[in-house]
Amino acid sequence: MQKLIRNDWRSESGEPFARAQILRHEIHPEGLDVDRLWFFEAGCLAPRSSVGHVISVLRGSGRLHVADDDGQILRLEAGDHLYLPAGLETVLDAEPATELLHLSSPSASQTRGGKVLLRSEAFLAACASGSQSLRWILTSQYLSRRIFLHHDRILLSKSGHPVSWYHTTMFDVAGLPRNEDGQPVFKMSYNSRTELNVCYDVAGTARVRMARHPYRETKQLWGPWLAIDGDSTYHLNEAAGGPEEERRIDKATQTVQTLRNKHEVHIVDGHVSLFCLFDPAPTGIERHRPGEYSDYEPLSQVLGTKPHETYTREIARYDEMVDQLSMARAMGKLNTLHGSPLWELYLRGRKAQAAIETQLAESLAAEGNGRERVLGRWMQPVSDGKEPDRVERVPGPG
Repeated sequence: MQKLIRNDWRSESGEPFARAQILRHEIHPEGLDVDRLWFFEAGCLAPRSSVGHVISVLRGSGRLHVADDDGQILRLEAGDHLYLPAGLETVLDAEPATELLHLSSPSASQTRGGKVLLRSEAFLAACASGSQSLRWILTSQYLSRRIFLHHDRILLSKSGHPVSWYHTTMFDVAGLPRNEDGQPVFKMSYNSRTELNVCYDVAGTARVRMARHPYRETKQLWGPWLAIDGDSTYHLNEAAGGPEEERRIDKATQTVQTLRNKHEVHIVDGHVSLFCLFDPAPTGIERHRPGEYSDYEPLSQVLGTKPHETYTREIARYDEMVDQLSMARAMGKLNTLHGSPLWELYLRGRKAQAAIETQLAESLAAEGNGRERVLGRWMQPVSDGKEPDRVERVPGPG
């Protein structure tokens, strides 16, 4: 199975868009379909009503017509993300040069939720409480926008797991810890899930390489470096129970540990913005650390714990804010919520997120490796506490 997928753009007669098929449900381990669409002229997309869909607007704009009792029309822009359940008739009218990323289930049986969800990144960026970011995670290595998580009722993989949908920008590697070859890199090993990485905005020079089995603490053998551009997807497709999965006994806990999807990413003079599909979906607090082959914890170690119960209660308040404000803006009614408790929560969350990011930048500056300069363009503006005349747009091209 291909680790690196190159877009093959095709246009059927009469269609106003070109389509690049990325995942096919009958072949790939997640059991879902993923494609990219680019509208070379104004036109419409009518998602199949018999299955569920996730649609992200990468560039451009459009209007979603919903065939319900209210006949809603939702204005969509870059940075907006939709979940459409099975059984709902919709048509998306797109402007020329609009680009969409489209995830769908092969049948209604892999549709988990029955409610339309609309998430705008302008509000996702305001999900922070105290010192904890909940959906907009800025680290020294990347910006992770956690659009749909384990508890969000969207789609299931063919194995029955909830899947997640992230929008991530990985930064230049300057100043990061070095690998055994002496190169600064991102180090990751997703030992309990697969991950699709659909790259669409790549600046500078970027590449990825996969570890060869067996995995080693030192003197690891690697596959070749594979170039990444805005028309490429790298797929960490070593699945649970598959022939490439290694199993070891953890010396500390004496439990079975699975090892798969170990990889490194190298970016020079730029960044890589992409969309991530995780199977199963991560949940809880993100804990990637520079210099380590970091991972999201297995679900069995997170679900049901007291920290996760606290996290779930806290994020629920912000989910309501994101969902209602995003829908109001798409309907042209956002001004009716100014001054409401949800709007006040948005303002508090935006201020908390800016403070968290400022503290991160200050700590990186104290380290003296220059990482704070890499992060600068991706940080939220510091709020003055006043209500803005408009919702701030998302920083950076990602």
